[in-house]
Amino acid sequence: MDFFKLVGTGTPESVKAAINQGADVNGQDPLYGRTPLMWAAWGNLNPEVISVLLKAGADVNMKDANGCTPLLWAAWGNSNPEVITVLLKAGADAKTKNNMGKTALDNAQANEKLRDTDILKQLEEAFKYVGCPTSEGGSQPVQR
Repeated sequence: MDFFKLVGTGTPESVKAAINQGADVNGQDPLYGRTPLMWAAWGNLNPEVISVLLKAGADVNMKDANGCTPLLWAAWGNSNPEVITVLLKAGADAKTKNNMGKTALDNAQANEKLRDTDILKQLEEAFKYVGCPTSEGGSQPVQR
């Protein structure tokens, strides 16, 4: 099975096995420039698959030909809010806009499956805050 299809429907174990056999977690499909993380974020309901890809080095903020990131894809097509939470915790930029000017919050608001979940509030909060360097070398959220 093609790795892009596998990540959309596969289990964490099957995705790990493919990675161990050399699958490229940052490879881009030839038609749209989507990465395996984008395909998984859009179609796989299991947040552990997202975590497997991230632990293997998948770029959480890579963009496809349309300017969409994995977070934008998850907000558009996934019905499991935990997938979005995993991406946000991994550093996904909630303020990124695609080529049409849409953010993950815009996409989530249009996704009927997410309407009655807390993910809209999480995305609103992530959109409001940016990282501010601290004297210890880390960062803390600062409201804009």
